[in-house]
Amino acid sequence: MSASTDGAPAAGRSATAGRPVRRVCVFAQLHGPGLGDMVQRNMMLWLLRRAHPDATVTLVLGPKLRAQYADFLDAHCYATDLMMCPDPFDTDPEHWKAFLAELRAKEFDLCLVDPGSHGLSAEHAHAAGIKVRLGYPQGRPGDAYLTTPIRLRPPVLGFPDLYDYASALSGALRIKPPLASEAVPPLPREPEDLPARRTAGPLIAIHAVGQPHWNRRWPLDRFGVLGARLVREFDAELCLLGTQSEIKELTRLREGVLAEAPSAHVRIEADASLNRTANLLAGADLLIGNDSSLLHVAAGVGTPTVAILGPTGTQLLWARVYPRHRGVSLHYPCQGIVHEVDEVAGRECEFRCTVPYQGADGPYPRCLTDLGEDKVFQEAAAELRLRPMQPGGVRAQ
Repeated sequence: MSASTDGAPAAGRSATAGRPVRRVCVFAQLHGPGLGDMVQRNMMLWLLRRAHPDATVTLVLGPKLRAQYADFLDAHCYATDLMMCPDPFDTDPEHWKAFLAELRAKEFDLCLVDPGSHGLSAEHAHAAGIKVRLGYPQGRPGDAYLTTPIRLRPPVLGFPDLYDYASALSGALRIKPPLASEAVPPLPREPEDLPARRTAGPLIAIHAVGQPHWNRRWPLDRFGVLGARLVREFDAELCLLGTQSEIKELTRLREGVLAEAPSAHVRIEADASLNRTANLLAGADLLIGNDSSLLHVAAGVGTPTVAILGPTGTQLLWARVYPRHRGVSLHYPCQGIVHEVDEVAGRECEFRCTVPYQGADGPYPRCLTDLGEDKVFQEAAAELRLRPMQPGGVRAQ
């Protein structure tokens, strides 16, 4: 193995012992991911492209994921190509036979198995004749077919976080690992025209909604009180983000802010494309929101975030690689409850909170209703005071 001038192993060598790598595939048949989970895969794809800059990097996933996340996959993903495999739980042997034949025909030099890949493992790569098979051992039968197990170092936090995974993959690829603060690659996006700012103060994006199957929402009316206070104390302009199905909640939030701050500039952006959402966040000074995919999009465009965390312990997973995120949480024990994607409805904490979101009037989980507006405001204010100053003492826009 040769080294580069900065002491890092030379790119392009990886686990292939000097053989040129022209075709790489990534098995990422994830089961029930959210958009945030997909965006996080850019870290892995970016490292592969750094290690093998002349190679195609093909992301392998099922038709359902392809359709669900077409917006992200077509324009915001670091893969150079896509390939379809059977969906999870597809037991039709003819489907798998055809997939393996196509996989073999593409003559991949290297396969990386995503740690969240479900039903698609190094065993399939072996069956297709792919010589180099990297992956994080998961204690599953497919681990036996890995030629290069990716070993995680003893975790700093007691469990592996995103930076542990990125560092371990960098080692397996024989490249210098990025700094923790540089591990998240910029989210690819196309520039577009956005509305002009209406105030001299900060532009704050607010995501007060989110997936209803699991109630990770701070009470909607608290967002209204918070937004009005930010308008009064910082002359902030607010942009409310959500989907068309959430327009009722977004309208109620806007009206709540205006009831307390009638001169506020508050606009709603409902059902914006991922590209527009990314550009809106890139142009904002701060995102304040529930634990959702927009936190990860904001990280990809370099926008600081105040993340309101309830029944999830995800903050520690991304804390080192999202240095401009501030998590606000009461750290109730419910954050430590572990469950599979299909087991959300069955989770129980000591307060026996209702799991699904039923409406803006609640019920909400105790870990969120007990979280006061002032605690969130103080974190937002601390971040806003870090904005650079323009000549003359005016905050940069």
